[in-house]
Amino acid sequence: MAYDLDRCLQRYKDLQQEKRPFLQLYQDLAEIFLTRKANFTVDSSLADFTPQEDVFDNTGQFAAYLMASTFLSMLWPDASRTFRLKPSRRIKDAAGVDKFFRFLNDEMWAAMDRPRAGLSLALMEHFLDQGVFGTSGVGAFEGPEDDPSLPVVFESWDVKAMCISQNAQGYVDTIFAEFPRTARQVVEEFSREGDVVANAVREAVARGDKEAKVKVLRVIEPKTPEPGKEGQAGMSVRVLHIDLDNKVIMREGAFDEMPVFVARMFKRIDETYGRSAAMTAMPDAYSLNAITESMLVAAEKQLDPPLGVLDDGRLGGGSIDTSAGALNVFNAAGRIGNAANNPIFPLYTVGEMRSTEKMIEKLIEKIMAAFFLDRLLDLNNTTQMTAFEASVRNRMRGEALSSIFARQEMEVLTPLIERSFNIMWRRGHFGIAGTGIGAKLRRLWAKITGAADVEIPEIVTKAVEAGLDVYEIEYISPAKRFQQAEKLQGMFTVVDGASAMAPFLPTIMDNFNPDTWIRDLAHYAGSPLDGMRTMDELKAYRAAVAAKQEQAEQLMAGKEMSEIARNAAQARATLGTAGGGGRKE
Repeated sequence: MAYDLDRCLQRYKDLQQEKRPFLQLYQDLAEIFLTRKANFTVDSSLADFTPQEDVFDNTGQFAAYLMASTFLSMLWPDASRTFRLKPSRRIKDAAGVDKFFRFLNDEMWAAMDRPRAGLSLALMEHFLDQGVFGTSGVGAFEGPEDDPSLPVVFESWDVKAMCISQNAQGYVDTIFAEFPRTARQVVEEFSREGDVVANAVREAVARGDKEAKVKVLRVIEPKTPEPGKEGQAGMSVRVLHIDLDNKVIMREGAFDEMPVFVARMFKRIDETYGRSAAMTAMPDAYSLNAITESMLVAAEKQLDPPLGVLDDGRLGGGSIDTSAGALNVFNAAGRIGNAANNPIFPLYTVGEMRSTEKMIEKLIEKIMAAFFLDRLLDLNNTTQMTAFEASVRNRMRGEALSSIFARQEMEVLTPLIERSFNIMWRRGHFGIAGTGIGAKLRRLWAKITGAADVEIPEIVTKAVEAGLDVYEIEYISPAKRFQQAEKLQGMFTVVDGASAMAPFLPTIMDNFNPDTWIRDLAHYAGSPLDGMRTMDELKAYRAAVAAKQEQAEQLMAGKEMSEIARNAAQARATLGTAGGGGRKE
C-alpha cells in the first residue's frame, strides 16, 4: 500500500499542476456568473459572495441558470419521457422479448425517477456547472444495502474538487477528487471491516473535537482485472479513499465500471478540461457590468444633479465635483444679466444615454446567444407560422444544438443509464439474478399481489450468460425530437408522395409495412409506447379478431344455408300441394 500511496500522491500533484492554468479563469467565472468568490480551494465559505458594490448586472447569472434549467427540461424532463431500453436487433423479434423489456423500462424509470435517488438535482447542478465552467460530472452509486426501494443514488461532482485525466478515446477515466470532511464524518463513514482511520482522527473525536477538518482524496482510476478472479480482483476500476492530512489509505475498493461520468461542454483536441458558454460570454459580461455601473451613475446624477453656487471668492482648488448631490462654488465676478440672479443652479454633466441603452441591449443579446437561449427557447420568433414552417424551424434548431446535446448524451447520460442498469441487474431487480435485495423485493411483491414473477425469455437468458449485449438505449427526450425532426418530416413526405401516386399505381402502397411504420413514427415523434400493443399482443389480438370474424362468417353462412333450406322446403311443400289438388284419377 505504501507504493500505491506514494504513487497516488505524486499523480495527484501532477494533475493539480495541469489544472493550475484554469484556476484564475474559474475564479473569475464564479464571481461574475455565480456572484461567488469561489477561489477554487477545497475549503469554501458558504457566505463568501462577491461584494455587491462590484456587481451591477446579473444577466450572466440569469442566463446560466436559465440554460441549466432548459437543458434539464430538454435532456431529462423525467425518466419515463427521456429514454427507453429496446432489445438488440438480434433478439427483438423473439417471443416475449418486447413484453420483458417493457418490464425492464418500468423498473428503470421507477428507480431513477425516485426523488430520494437525487438524479434531477444532480443533473441540474451538473448543467449549471457545464454552462459556467465547462467541466462537471454525475456519479451513480449503489443505494443502501438495507433499502431495496433505492437501488441507485446519484450525486454531482464539480470541477472545483476534481482533477481529471482522459484515455486515448478522449473520455475521462481518471478522477482525483478532494473533499473536506469532519473527523466525526470520517469515523462514521469508514467503519467497515478493513477500513483504516488515522489515530489522530480518532483522538480528535474522543476528545470532543468532532468538527476537526480532514481532507479526503477519492481516487478513481482504471486497473487491469486479474484473469479468472472474482470480486474486486476481477473488476476494472480501482477506488481509493486517502486521508491527505495523515497520509493514510482509509479504504481500497473496486467497481465493475466507471461510477462517475465527466462531461465537457466544449473541448479543444489538446486540452483535457472543457470550455463553457460563460467563457464565450465573459468579455460581454464584463463590458455589460461596467456600462451598467456607468448608467447607474449617470441616472443618479440626472435625478440628483450636482449644483453650482455663486460666490465672490474663487473656485476652490480649480476643480469641479460632478458627482450626484455635489456642491461647487463659483466666482461671480464678471457675470452680467440673469447669471447673477441665479445664485444656485444645477450642473448638467451627463450626455445623451440612448446610444448606451442600445449598447446594453446588444450586450444582453450577445450573452443570451452565448448561452444558446435564443435557440433553446426560440425567444426571437414572434411570427405566426404554418405547421410545415414550424417543423422546418425546429429542425434548424435541432441542427444548431445537436452537437451540444450529443456530447451530454455520450459523456454523461448514456453511461449513467448503463451504470444504473448494471447495478439493478446485479441486485436482482430484473429477474435474471436469483439472489440480491432486488430479487427478494420482487418475490415479496409477487407473494402479496398473487401475480407471477417476471417471465424472462430464454433467448435473453442465453445471451446474458454468453456475455452479449441485450439492449440498446433509445432517447425520447425533447432534445432528441429536435435532432430527429428531419427524419419525422421525411416519413410524412414519403407517405404523402406515395398517396399521391396511389390512384395511378395502387400497388405502390404495398411497399409499406404499417406495423413497422407506426413504431418508427412513435420513435421519431418521442411518443411513449405504453398505449401500444407489443408485437406478441398484436399478433394475439389479430388472431382473436380473425377467429371472431371467421366465426361470424360461419354463422352467417349457416344462416344463409338455413334460409335456403327453409325456402326450398317451403317451395317443395307449395308445389306438392298444388300438384295434388289439380289432378284426379
